[in-house]
Amino acid sequence: MDRRDFVKSTAALAALTPLAARAAEKPRRALKKGYMFGGLKPNAENPVSLIERFKLLKESGFDGVEVASAMNQQEVLAARDASGLQIPSVVISNHWTHPITSPNPKMREDGLEGLKQGLRDAKAYGASSVLFVPGVVNKDTSYADAYTRAIEGIRQAIPLAEQLGVAIAIENVWNKF
Repeated sequence: MDRRDFVKSTAALAALTPLAARAAEKPRRALKKGYMFGGLKPNAENPVSLIERFKLLKESGFDGVEVASAMNQQEVLAARDASGLQIPSVVISNHWTHPITSPNPKMREDGLEGLKQGLRDAKAYGASSVLFVPGVVNKDTSYADAYTRAIEGIRQAIPLAEQLGVAIAIENVWNKF
């Protein structure tokens, strides 16, 4: 091989190397857009059904919707199926009003039941997780108490979560915890 052929071959190989490297890469996961359903409130003067709101989200380019727990399961399933939206997660509807870190045992019990209902809802919708705010630190609940009660409450929900195959996704937001 003379020098001129060598340069041509090397140049051709160099040009193909990035293509070969790109072909060997794993395909990138396509990003999907979702919407937290609680932000889509019906207008009191012009109420829109659940199915219509789901269809509106789909027509607006969303792939999925995060619904709240304790909604009417049959209506949610009908809206999901009619719209083609996915429900990848469920937000627990009572974690703010009935935190599992409350000093009130009845409120903690209600909060735990809300978490368990959300797990059951997630399973019914085909969701892989629930979004759960474990509690609030305030004048009635210290950080230490919130931590102890949150661990205790979440541990009670873990067997159901494991049985259903649904993850409990903990979110700490403006709750000072």
